[in-house]
Amino acid sequence: MTPIDHGAVTGESFPDAAGVASGSPTGSRSRRDKTTDLETAIDRYVPDGASVAFGGMGGRDPEAAAREIVRQEKSGLTVLDDARTTLFDIMVGAGCVDRYVGSWVGTSLISQGHNVRNAVENDVPHHLEMRDVSNFGSSLMFLAGAMDVPFVPTRSMLETDIPEHNPDIEVVEDPLGSGDDLALVPAATPDVAVIHVQRADRLGNAQIWGNVVNDHLKARAADNVVITCEEVVPTETIQRHPELTKIPFYAVDAVVEVPFGSHPWHCYGYYYADLPFYREYGQRSRDREDFLDWLDEWIVPHETYLERIGADRLATLEEMEAQINDLPPVHGDEGEASR
Repeated sequence: MTPIDHGAVTGESFPDAAGVASGSPTGSRSRRDKTTDLETAIDRYVPDGASVAFGGMGGRDPEAAAREIVRQEKSGLTVLDDARTTLFDIMVGAGCVDRYVGSWVGTSLISQGHNVRNAVENDVPHHLEMRDVSNFGSSLMFLAGAMDVPFVPTRSMLETDIPEHNPDIEVVEDPLGSGDDLALVPAATPDVAVIHVQRADRLGNAQIWGNVVNDHLKARAADNVVITCEEVVPTETIQRHPELTKIPFYAVDAVVEVPFGSHPWHCYGYYYADLPFYREYGQRSRDREDFLDWLDEWIVPHETYLERIGADRLATLEEMEAQINDLPPVHGDEGEASR
C-alpha cells in the first residue's frame, strides 16, 4: 500500500546512551520529540481511504483514537486486524469503514456487533465488505508484513471454506514436494497502525504489560505508527527497563498521551473494564436511531468524554484494577511504587 507522505516535521534531537546527539531532527522516525495531540495525530496519519490496524484485543484497545476518527468523519477506511470489538462497531455504524480483513468482530462479552451486522446484511449506513481469515491467519498476515515478505504459508484454514470466500487466500501444493496443500496468507501492510500502550517516552519507545497480541508485528508492518499511551515518561525510565519496550522508537511516528485511552475496555495495571458502559452501548446499538443518539452523546473530544464519565467512576475503575492486576514494582524507578 502506498506510504503516506510525512512532510517535514520539526522536533528535538535526543542524545543516545553515550550522550551524543543521534538522528536527524527532521527525520520521520529519528530520535526526536514525537509527542502531539490526538486530534492532530488522527488528522495527519488517518486520511480518508487509509488502511488501518488497531492494537490491543479486548483490553488496551485504542478506543479514544477510534472515537476521534469518527469525530473527524473519516471515510472509506479499510480495517486490517485480528479480533476487533466496540471501536470497530462504532466506526462501522458511523460510516467510516468500507472493508474489513480479519478473524472476528463483535462487542465481545456483552452483545454481537449490531452495526457490523446491519452494514453487512442491510447496507446501513452502507455496505461493509468482509474478508475472513482464521485467528492464526490474522497473526500470520502481520508477521508477513513485519518480515517484508509477500506471504506466509500455513495449514490453517485448509479444509474450511475461508479460501472460497476470501480470494486473497491462495491454496497451493507444497513446492518442496511433500504433496501437502498450503494456504498462502498475504502480508498485511496497513497505511497506519494505531496502538495504545501503558507508557511511552517522547521518542516513541512504547512499553506494554500483559498481552502484547500482534502489536509488535503491526507496528513493524505499518507504513506509519501512532502510539497513544496512558502516560509519557522520561526516556531514562524506559532505558532502565528495556525488556518492557515492545515497540521501539524507530517504528513510531507520533506519540499521544491519552489517559483512559482504552475506556470502556481495561488497560492492564491502570484501570478495569467499565462493563456497564459497554453493556449500555450493546443495548443502544441495536436500534439505528438510538445508536445515532449515542454518537451525539459520546463522540466528543477525549477530555469532554472523561468529564462525562466522571472522576469518581474512573477512580473506581482504577481501584478495581489495582485489586487484581496492579503493575508489578518497577525496580529502579525512583519514587515509583507500581508505575
